[in-house]
Amino acid sequence: MATDDDLTAPQCAYSLLRGDATTNKFANMIKSELVQKLAERDPHLSRHDFEVIVDAILHAIRNGLARGNRVELRGFGTFAVRKHAARIGCNPRTKDPVSVAEKVVPAFRAVKEMHQRLNPTAIRQQNRKVARALNAADSVRYIDV
Repeated sequence: MATDDDLTAPQCAYSLLRGDATTNKFANMIKSELVQKLAERDPHLSRHDFEVIVDAILHAIRNGLARGNRVELRGFGTFAVRKHAARIGCNPRTKDPVSVAEKVVPAFRAVKEMHQRLNPTAIRQQNRKVARALNAADSVRYIDV
């Protein structure tokens, strides 16, 4: 069985996204497991206290989205609602046109730091491309014509 130490950064990030329980003990965490982990970290509060706290946070997020507001958690991400306009779809079985009503869906956008933790090598590669482009631009600037 592979441990986190045996895997490279891209493999670890992939296992996080894939939810591979063999390499990530927090894969597919449910609310009760989150409450349990929080209770283990702070012995001064009871498990019930953490249940109330987690429920209050989720309730605030749900209510904000229901009102159509954005909910931003600094250092984590932003929850928002997106509208999908009404459109004409296609019934895959009969190929007949079908009217699809307008709908509102929740959306989440993670902060840059979260993307960097999940994709550490992709960020390094992106930074290399930017550095190369800047170096190329600098060399072009100083050429006398």
